[in-house]
Amino acid sequence: MIDMARSAIFFLLFLVTNASLALLYPFTLSRFLLVASIYGIGTVVMLYLLFHPRNQWLVANRSRVDGAGCVALTFDDGPDPVDTPKLLDMLRDKGVKATFFVVGKRADQYPEIVRRTWAEGHLVANHTWSHHALFCFLMPGHLRAEIERGTESISRSCGFRSRFFRSPVGLRHPLLGPYLKEAGLEYVSWSVRTRDTLTANSSVLAQRILNKVASGDIILLHDHLPAGTDVMLEALPRVIDGLRERGFQFVLAGSREHVGGRPLEPAPCESAR
Repeated sequence: MIDMARSAIFFLLFLVTNASLALLYPFTLSRFLLVASIYGIGTVVMLYLLFHPRNQWLVANRSRVDGAGCVALTFDDGPDPVDTPKLLDMLRDKGVKATFFVVGKRADQYPEIVRRTWAEGHLVANHTWSHHALFCFLMPGHLRAEIERGTESISRSCGFRSRFFRSPVGLRHPLLGPYLKEAGLEYVSWSVRTRDTLTANSSVLAQRILNKVASGDIILLHDHLPAGTDVMLEALPRVIDGLRERGFQFVLAGSREHVGGRPLEPAPCESAR
């Protein structure tokens, strides 16, 4: 009920913001300044609600993990047939478990990589079906399909329905909250955006992450990018080693699902010493 009320308020804000343009007629300077103020403020508020990755208004979300000295590595947009296996090899060698938000249509293309990800103790979560660039403007039926088909893709690969969701680029949708509740999905955001999609120097990327990370952070990275993830793959071992030297432990961004009736939970995180 609260989610639907907030959605209704957002749509009302949208209508009022755009209806304010009617006040321009007949045109006067005072009317123009009034409309510019209403339209500008309304637009800024809507953009914040739609684009800020951690705002709670349109959809409740979590951007941190519990436990002193704990951090979580999360990887979006995969699986990638080349880079994801390299990443899994590295994480296995380092003894690190991570969370992978997979795109459904890519998971259907490479189900063996998704199965390997789960089998090696990582968490597999829903990152929509197609990673639609205009996610926050989808029609209701399309939005529901993006969520449901992403979940179904993971089920086909791993045999379970994921309980965790992250939207493309952290975008919100006015109806996302009610739909996630209906689907039984928890929205997981992030507290550290590494900007690995824009960084061409692995040393710069590694240092940026090491400078930002604090206890409880969820770190956003990507295991699939159009130009490849070589920079991230080169920086990540230094990040892992550097954080461990500071006493951090790596945990999943959420608990693993029940498999065969047996709960598989991430290792408990103890206070860093």
